[in-house]
Amino acid sequence: DIGGVTLPGLPMVVVGSNTHVAWGFTNSYIDSADWGRYVKCGERRYRVGAQCVPLQVHRERIDVAGGAAADFDVEEAPWGPILAHDDDGNALALRWSAHLPGSLRLDFIDMAYARNLDDALKRANRIAIPAQNLMVADEHDIAWRVLGPILQRAPGCHVLVAEAATCAPPTMRLDASPVVARPRSARLWTANTRVVGGDAYALLGDGGYISGARAKQIRDDLFARPQFDERALLEIQLDDRAVFLERWWRLLQERAKANDTPAMHALADAAKQWQGRASTDSVSYRIVREWRRAVNERLVDGLTAPAQAQRGEAFSTPALPQFEGAAWPLVTQRPMHLLSRRYKDWPALFEDAAKQVRDTLGEQGPLDRRTWGEANTAHICHPLVRAVPFAKPLLCMPADQLPGDGSMPRVQAPDNGASERMVVAPGHERDGIFHMPGGQSGHLLSPYWGAGHDDWVQGRATPFLPGPAQHTLTLQP
Repeated sequence: DIGGVTLPGLPMVVVGSNTHVAWGFTNSYIDSADWGRYVKCGERRYRVGAQCVPLQVHRERIDVAGGAAADFDVEEAPWGPILAHDDDGNALALRWSAHLPGSLRLDFIDMAYARNLDDALKRANRIAIPAQNLMVADEHDIAWRVLGPILQRAPGCHVLVAEAATCAPPTMRLDASPVVARPRSARLWTANTRVVGGDAYALLGDGGYISGARAKQIRDDLFARPQFDERALLEIQLDDRAVFLERWWRLLQERAKANDTPAMHALADAAKQWQGRASTDSVSYRIVREWRRAVNERLVDGLTAPAQAQRGEAFSTPALPQFEGAAWPLVTQRPMHLLSRRYKDWPALFEDAAKQVRDTLGEQGPLDRRTWGEANTAHICHPLVRAVPFAKPLLCMPADQLPGDGSMPRVQAPDNGASERMVVAPGHERDGIFHMPGGQSGHLLSPYWGAGHDDWVQGRATPFLPGPAQHTLTLQP
């Protein structure tokens, strides 16, 4: 007796409840890949230990419709396929956990038979999927761990690029994850950021954890009340309060008063009423969000200027999801030695960022009418729309304006966000709540195409369990 969500083509419920145990998972963002450097010692020959050996070369033939077939050579080292070379011609091999034998199996089906928390955690040791945060609960207890392969690195080889001559290729284990079970607070949260510290964090690594703003807001919501029912937990998922950006709104107002420059004044005036939410009608949220992003772009440009000068066209701005930890001290302390050379002082940087936002939004009309909903409008379409764009009205969900953003529990963007909302307690499935953007049917001719999508948009509580069967499919030998 199991209810929940499947993945198309896979014979298993990947998120759900079996009346004894409920479980769900989210992207873990642990470090699941390493580079191994092979020092060049000849033509297509690299140093492996003390020897200079040729790497394996696999010739792949790619058939081209209407043209000649193309041959593509893939070099492979003990670490993995060679995907890049450094400036000295040394080869960089990718060691990715998903490439390793045993890293992907269909054992997730076992979770449907778990009888309690400990049983579920034991079964999790055999599950091989891309690394995910697992949250699991039974009638009394809750737990977190990472599902899937975790790289086992040799001592001294926890670096971005390891020397293949001295570092053995990492192996992987499915049962090596840290576990947080039965916490004293009776609360757990993930929000695509790191869950543990210390040695556990060193084992899992950082594969691009997002800012902790959403996790902090979820944590604070969870500690705001001693107990929750299903609707109270749904309220947390629908929380669109702009806690993270409030200090940036204050900064905008303060700096506009201190330095009365035209663009800063225009933004501060249009955003003078702080609604405090990423609501669809909020002008202040959109303006502050865009100004913060423009300021951060200038901060990153200044801090990476030496690397840009050295690398030239080869430079690529890194993703910096944790940049707020550096940005906020910079914009509040404003040290001159860390200011980009493009600006004479910090007010000039703030004004330049404000000018970009003012001019960009001003092209769409008056600043005081540029709402967040105008920018955060749903673009949820069937993949076929890329091949047949003229069928967009049939293949896309309505272009609804969406509240929420990535820095708060109600995480949703035009084409990205939480894949579903689920609230369920084992044994109380009839009280559970479920939302899925786009609905559960992938066939545009189905009568259920888009069913439930508007409930997700509006945040209406809809049942976790299905209703009475309307059609029956019988399979016979």
